[in-house]
Amino acid sequence: MPLSLIPTLLISIVALEHLYIMYLETFATASKKTSETFGVSTQELRTPTISVLLKNQGIYNGMLALGLIYSLFFASAPLEMVTVFLLIIVAVALYGGFTSSKSIIFKQGGPAILALLSLLLFN
Repeated sequence: MPLSLIPTLLISIVALEHLYIMYLETFATASKKTSETFGVSTQELRTPTISVLLKNQGIYNGMLALGLIYSLFFASAPLEMVTVFLLIIVAVALYGGFTSSKSIIFKQGGPAILALLSLLLFN
């Protein structure tokens, strides 16, 4: 059974956000925008260790996005699958918020939490 329109839109936004994060981390690793987004100098982003770590992390973000997209449009149990992926995103955002920057909870966790709430309200 497909999901309602509002959850589908919110989950799509979460997927797009993670695709964008993947782009920044994996393809635009040493760009000015990546530097501004993560608060790290472009010189530091060019160091091999940081660059490899970011690219690896970018792949994880891309896989989360692909998991959400697959769950929305191809899965036989979309509600169950999107719930799992959204809970993973919220857990990772909470961890990032406690270990790195509190803003991660709102920037990455916020849209996922809204999507989860929409599943409860509209499905």
